[in-house]
Amino acid sequence: MIFSDVEVDTDRHRHSMVLVGVSLRGDVRGGTFETRLEQKFVNPGPEALEVVYTFPLPWGAEVLEVEARLGDRYLSGAVVGKKEAEARYEDAIAGGDAAIMVERNRDGSYCINLGNLSAGEACSVRLRYAQVLQIEQGGVRLLIPTVIAPRYGDAVADGGLRPHQAPEHSLTASYPFELEITLHGELARGAVSSPSHLTRSRVTAVGADTSLTISLSRKGFLDRDFILIVQDIPHQSLAIQAKDFVEEGKVAILASFCPRIAAREPQSVATKILVDCSGSMAGDSIAASRRALQSVIGQLTTGDRFSLSRFGSTVEHRCRGLWTLTDATRLSGQRWINNLNADLGGTEMETALQSTFDLPGDDSCDLLLITDGEISAIDSTIRRAQDSRHRLFVVGIGSSPAEIHLRRLAEATGGACDFVAPGETVEPAILRMFHRLRSPRLSSLSLRWPDGATPVWEAPLPMAVFDGDTLNLFAFFDRPLQGRVTLQGVWSGREKAEEIGAAIIQGNALNADMLSRLAAAERVKTAEDPQGLAVSYQLLTSDTNFLMVHIRDQSDKVTDMPDLHVVRQMIPAGWGGMGSVCTDSCMELSSFDYDLDMPRFLRRMPADEWESVSQSGSAEFSKSFHSRDVVIVDEDEHETQAPVATVPDQPQVSPKVSLSPRELQDRLRRIPVDQWPTTYVGLTAMGLDQTLVEWLKQTVDARHPGRWPEGDIVRAFLQLLAGWNLLGGAVSRSSPGLLTRLRAKLGVVPAARPNATLAATLGTALAGMSGDAWPAQVAGVNS
Repeated sequence: MIFSDVEVDTDRHRHSMVLVGVSLRGDVRGGTFETRLEQKFVNPGPEALEVVYTFPLPWGAEVLEVEARLGDRYLSGAVVGKKEAEARYEDAIAGGDAAIMVERNRDGSYCINLGNLSAGEACSVRLRYAQVLQIEQGGVRLLIPTVIAPRYGDAVADGGLRPHQAPEHSLTASYPFELEITLHGELARGAVSSPSHLTRSRVTAVGADTSLTISLSRKGFLDRDFILIVQDIPHQSLAIQAKDFVEEGKVAILASFCPRIAAREPQSVATKILVDCSGSMAGDSIAASRRALQSVIGQLTTGDRFSLSRFGSTVEHRCRGLWTLTDATRLSGQRWINNLNADLGGTEMETALQSTFDLPGDDSCDLLLITDGEISAIDSTIRRAQDSRHRLFVVGIGSSPAEIHLRRLAEATGGACDFVAPGETVEPAILRMFHRLRSPRLSSLSLRWPDGATPVWEAPLPMAVFDGDTLNLFAFFDRPLQGRVTLQGVWSGREKAEEIGAAIIQGNALNADMLSRLAAAERVKTAEDPQGLAVSYQLLTSDTNFLMVHIRDQSDKVTDMPDLHVVRQMIPAGWGGMGSVCTDSCMELSSFDYDLDMPRFLRRMPADEWESVSQSGSAEFSKSFHSRDVVIVDEDEHETQAPVATVPDQPQVSPKVSLSPRELQDRLRRIPVDQWPTTYVGLTAMGLDQTLVEWLKQTVDARHPGRWPEGDIVRAFLQLLAGWNLLGGAVSRSSPGLLTRLRAKLGVVPAARPNATLAATLGTALAGMSGDAWPAQVAGVNS
């Protein structure tokens, strides 16, 4: 699947079409998924570019190969130590040559650096990656992330990313996506569906191998995860071995168990339920959360105990401790759930978890978290959760939840993770989660290999295992094995180990690099020399990068340092309340006129609302959505510059025209009060003309020199604007209740009421303002 060339011949689209599109072709065989992901770039401008693109891969995926085509030349390279790769990359750029460097970011995402892409030059980068799938309770959920949603917090300070790796976002970005996945063997005979995309399929039979190929039936975009669900498939333990990629004679083994841990008696649960009600959950996600929570309440039975909490910038607990399930507590919980809204501002997950951990409970108490996981500070959150000794069971909600974050959080605490996409029925995920919650706990696990063989290395056993969920374990041996490998567990309160799974290792070792390199990727995590091991197995890790360099002919060398272009992420469909994701499951239910080919958040958005968005640009929404530091820019600016560390109240966009009073008021109503600008620079970035901002400063200083700090003046000005009643071009004071209701709708505790003298000064200065024009004394703004 190669994208056709794209002509870019207008200034309007310069630099917005650098990423032409992405295509994916993958094969699912047994319990593995092997994929080729192609990303095509083009430089449409007259100057050389350094293109930087941060993108996600699935949980557990390992990059095995990188190939590139630069113009009509095919390039190859290798994995080397990170410092060496960075130095050679910079030297190549400085020398006018082309260089491609792929790095693995600290948060599990990846970053492509494309140095010295000449004017008009095209480059296709193809990554081959593989992962081991989790067969859970008779089904496989294949999740392919395509976009990184905006995250709360500082991606650099909180998330550990380097500045160039931090994703930026744009409301106007639009990148096509093509996909083709082929299921082989037993999987091809399962019940296949996709809750995320409209798909078509074709069956192919070659000898004894039957395959089912899935592709998109409509134009796709990088605005949501692709999800493929395969149900009703055989679920049994198996073991395979393959020749080592590095050392001749040695083998790597994958033992994949389907443990059977039948409960000896009914298991009651004690669960603290915590739901994310931050702004990013607005729309599809909070609606799915309400459905999920109602299903949770429906799964509770006599003897179960639970608590209810929600969080955003703050955390609110419905009860002081665990309620015992009764008719009264069930009804109270259902009412609480029905009233949930995404109205609590930012995503202070770590604080909320700690507050919920602190609720009274006992050692058997678990925590059920429902969230999109869009935070930067995941490492500190995981440490806090581990210290609590609670198991975390996580339900990821939305069209692009932070899968790696949520799986890490669950795995580190001995819990589990499941996902629900917009439009997907939530009950199966909740049923699976409660099956895990009620699964008997094991105090220890152990492996027994055939004939007492001792591995050169084996993966650490997990903290927990659940009935019906696949457990994949890797090991290296100095010779091929044959025979039975068993998984044993000890139930809590017992001493004797019992067999909970067994698999047969066949004698022949496969001659393929994938298995041993996936095993080596696990081994790197605990190796004494992780960089050396990663280089040997050609793996991308936090200590290694992939590098390829093209030495240009002297006449083709770039003679100046390239402009930096960061490929901005699309806003995920349905994210933050911007429209609703719609697939075939909701076509007949929709009351809006929409086009399934339309990308991003535009689906099911009323025409007048989209018109307002398109006319006003996108910078102002950087505060209304989400965190304090995500950059959302208008591609029409098409400026190429180095990424700048963002500062609250200073979005990196210069507006083309000043906002009218009515437009400013409309924006304020979309933005949580605690995220309004607090500086003059912030007002300018929001869309106000510099003349108006200067007038605001002088108006106050002329009457009360130096009396109030800048933040108080800006806050008072915005509060007054939000409370004015702009009707038919005339202005009148609104009742105090209007602003109170506005704040209540936003769900944010307002800032302190402005000083009466300051408010009176500003109110007098605004006399003569209409909905379409600022006061006449503000020269230049209304022209």
